[in-house]
Amino acid sequence: MAAGRELLLNAAVRSLEINGWDGSQIVEILDEAHASRSSLYHFFGSREGLLAAATAERYRRLLLKENTAHVKTASDCQTTEEFFGYVAEQVVRTVTDPESIRARHARVAMGADALIHEELRIDLVQRQQRFLDAIADIVRVGQAKKIVRQELDAMAYAAWLHGTLLGRTLTETAFEDTSRWLEVAIEAVLAPLRPR
Repeated sequence: MAAGRELLLNAAVRSLEINGWDGSQIVEILDEAHASRSSLYHFFGSREGLLAAATAERYRRLLLKENTAHVKTASDCQTTEEFFGYVAEQVVRTVTDPESIRARHARVAMGADALIHEELRIDLVQRQQRFLDAIADIVRVGQAKKIVRQELDAMAYAAWLHGTLLGRTLTETAFEDTSRWLEVAIEAVLAPLRPR
């Protein structure tokens, strides 16, 4: 029975990736999963329940694809300059690496869906919190080593940084010059970290 749930979930994830929330058709998802409408209601309760679960699964998969090696790199930093170099490198990677660009676009789309669909909001918020926790932990590593400003609120910084990087998704079509954007962004991202 769990296999039927997974087939429905995977088919819904694929549909969301191609068609988005509003364009995802239950008939097509059921056909792809070789599932019945009663299975949909049994496992997910409704179309919205299935799409909310599929969106949360997409977000989970994006987080799993994130390269966690950079967290270890942050722990290896011994000086403020090394830490700043690491942070700048992550900002550049996030806005230039094709896989990171796709992940940013998907996160923005899922966030927009969560603004409209209440059933998605709670689960997405929980998954987003884990992402922010990881960013804040990186800042705390620098604070523990006294190479980052001690009084900086690591979680507030994480939320701001993540918002800034996701915001690039919304501006990159109107302002395509990534190198000019990075000149400003890197300076802005490093400024709050500087020890006083």
